Amino acid sequence: MTSIRLSRLQAIAQRAVAKPIATRCQVCVYLVLSLLSGALLPIQASLNGQLARSLHSVPVAATISYLVGSLALIALLSTGRFCRPDWSALLQAPRWSLIGGVLGAWYIASSAYLISVLGATLTLGFVVCGQAIAGIIVDHFGWLGVTRRRLTPYRRFAVGLLVVAVVFLSFPA
Repeated sequence: MTSIRLSRLQAIAQRAVAKPIATRCQVCVYLVLSLLSGALLPIQASLNGQLARSLHSVPVAATISYLVGSLALIALLSTGRFCRPDWSALLQAPRWSLIGGVLGAWYIASSAYLISVLGATLTLGFVVCGQAIAGIIVDHFGWLGVTRRRLTPYRRFAVGLLVVAVVFLSFPA
């Protein structure tokens, strides 16, 4: 009887120990995917800049970029690997949540222009610094439905390092 209880306790302990490892592995995968997404930004911005120069129009290039991206997302959704959306929920969504498309259009258009003027490194250096500062503020206050994560001394130091890095990137070569 005690051996059965002991084996049950061992099984529970093994599951408890294994779970954080799985969670850590998932976090590592998410971090790598985030890094990949970040690495794609200068490529995307450069391609949009080339398109804008070819067309002699930043807004047209941004529109084409959004159109191609929309077609890619429609193709992805048509695979059937995702849940069917509840379109009626769109009416209950906060109105401000739809502003994301406008902000995305701003990013696409401004990066297509700025990368031609400032270059990829400086443009994306400032983009990353702005993202980090805005992200820390959103996290700290828990805005926009984000889980609240307090501003720690380490986070302040990290943002300070980003600001210093952007200052160094700004110096002429």
